[in-house]
Amino acid sequence: MAQEGERNFFDQVSTLSLTIAPGKIRDLSFTAPFKVLRPFHAQDFLQIMVAKVSAGLMAGDRQELEIRLEDGACAEFLSQSYEKIHRMERGKAKRIGTITVGRGAVLYYAPLPVLPFADSAFQSSFAIALADESSRLFYSDVLACGRAARQERFAYRLYESRVRVRRADRLIYADHLRFAPQAQDVSLEGFTGYEGCTHLGTFLFFGFPLEEEKLRGFAAAHIPEQVLWGVTRLASGDLCLKALAQGSEPLVRLQQACKEFLGRKISTDI
Repeated sequence: MAQEGERNFFDQVSTLSLTIAPGKIRDLSFTAPFKVLRPFHAQDFLQIMVAKVSAGLMAGDRQELEIRLEDGACAEFLSQSYEKIHRMERGKAKRIGTITVGRGAVLYYAPLPVLPFADSAFQSSFAIALADESSRLFYSDVLACGRAARQERFAYRLYESRVRVRRADRLIYADHLRFAPQAQDVSLEGFTGYEGCTHLGTFLFFGFPLEEEKLRGFAAAHIPEQVLWGVTRLASGDLCLKALAQGSEPLVRLQQACKEFLGRKISTDI
């Protein structure tokens, strides 16, 4: 439950629990404001759209997500709109997520960008478990600097995101992103920050038959010249692509291009 002074609008923790078997949803439960639309079938993939029947995240909101893919399942997890984090006089919103990808399963976790309003505060934590080398995950996250058109660049109080990925119980990736623009002495606008850009995109590739040079070639062909980007090979052999852009559109297009690219790689591998 939310702590005193951080009361959840719905007076409860908002939950979403989803178990996906090959070609179908096996188990599904959710509470407001979550709503899962009827899934679409795109070849072997089950496209699952999650809507939120609310204006966005408010102070005291707490969301808990659990996504499980059984062995051999293929699914794409989508959001219906940008994630708006509203102004908060005090307190913060929280999200805790767990993702499990079974053997031979494929998951694209690709929500639309996160938009933190001025004076908002948000904490997110995802724990991801891959069964083995055959488990494949594309995980993407796009974060805006704020409502730039309203002169709210880095006007939020806190944005914190933790992502931990384990394969066969071995930690292979850990990222802790923490921006507190109102408290930090160093500006997020300049060098080592957003470098004059407005959006940061993180794209993770686990378990795909993908070489580093192939990903670099793909990125060079699909990312506009004005976008700053780089590719990192993890110790596990998996890949991470990060990009800074002016506006969300280049990164949303890149997100979609990555999914199409991975689909072709999977087809070729099979």
